[in-house]
Amino acid sequence: MKNLVILLRKVEHLAHEVYLQVAEVYNQDANLKEFFDGLSEDEAWHYHVMGSAAEHLASIPDITPAISVDKHTRDKVLNSFAYIRNGIEQGTLDRYQLIEKVVELELSEWNDIFLYVVSVMKEISSEFIYPIARIQAHIKEIEYFLEKTEGLPESLQKIKKLPPIWVENILIVDDEPMITQLIQALLNRSGNIDIADNGESALKMMEEKYYKLIITDIDMPVMDGLTFYRQAVGRYPASNKRFLFMSGAITAERELFFKKNSLKYLAKPMKIMTLRDEAAKIILSQQPMAS
Repeated sequence: MKNLVILLRKVEHLAHEVYLQVAEVYNQDANLKEFFDGLSEDEAWHYHVMGSAAEHLASIPDITPAISVDKHTRDKVLNSFAYIRNGIEQGTLDRYQLIEKVVELELSEWNDIFLYVVSVMKEISSEFIYPIARIQAHIKEIEYFLEKTEGLPESLQKIKKLPPIWVENILIVDDEPMITQLIQALLNRSGNIDIADNGESALKMMEEKYYKLIITDIDMPVMDGLTFYRQAVGRYPASNKRFLFMSGAITAERELFFKKNSLKYLAKPMKIMTLRDEAAKIILSQQPMAS
């Protein structure tokens, strides 16, 4: 297992450097630069995850892995990064070829091996549970970028066919069934979706399950959305970054409350793309799972 970790650290560090280099080359293309900056940060984090794995493994007898990496597989991954680096330095890769190569890499054995090592390590320490969720978010970020980029239908379909390794939970809180059903349909590929018709019910559901995204109306019977938010944050402080409010009555007082607490909100009627974009930003954000 230690040899797998050494190899993965080398690959993750190389990926970080290559993606950072691509971001610098495309610094005039804001969307592409942001995409590769994000990938570069993810790979740097993956490198540190493997560093933590190496520290854990150093204190115990080595674990015999179920697989070993042959020269062909190792060279295939390393050569792919060399191909990208040479292509951008020599100007022989256009942006579409570049993205397709990255998708090919993300679907390669490299990430399968990374997931295998993390899965083994989570049996040793619970700190390796969170990286699995982060890896799923990493794949979703690529899918989200491809959905907004024309001319890459094959790459998008390849990513979409990947089975989820971690599915986020989403909570929709509204007393109007037609609205909750619509939002559920629009976000059905974003995670497991639960529905509550008031804040009190939603609080009880939060006691049982971690929700990465909480979309809530404000004006509801039993317990309104703002009271729900205050009580939720009182119990689970980190949940404040996971709320997305929606309302057909955004008053000046409510706007001030949202601004003061750095909260996201949408005015009804909501634009479909805006709803999906704001939901994706929260789902893809890197937040601790402790509360």
